[in-house]
Amino acid sequence: MLQNNQPYGYALPRPTQAKLARLRVRATGQKRKSGCPKGHKATSNSPDGGRTRTLKALPQLYQAEGLPPMQVPKPAEQRAMAAMGLTEFVSALGKPQVIQRTTNSHKKQ
Repeated sequence: MLQNNQPYGYALPRPTQAKLARLRVRATGQKRKSGCPKGHKATSNSPDGGRTRTLKALPQLYQAEGLPPMQVPKPAEQRAMAAMGLTEFVSALGKPQVIQRTTNSHKKQ
């Protein structure tokens, strides 16, 4: 949380999700159920049928953890991001990401 009780708007989703999950478990002892519901078959989001993981967008992640919604960046902040060439990166944080899972070669032995 920042100074004005706003969540950080430029954090990477995966480490932030892990950090907030650890904090939630320490504070409340509540773990979230993961995986497919019983009776449903797991399907792949990948066109080739490979193993993937979908990471939530940063606003969805904050909402799921009960944090206040992110605010739209101020015009000066938007100009600074454009000058540094970070507009694509920041817009990607607001969209869910599908990443390819790799196989663990050491577990196959």
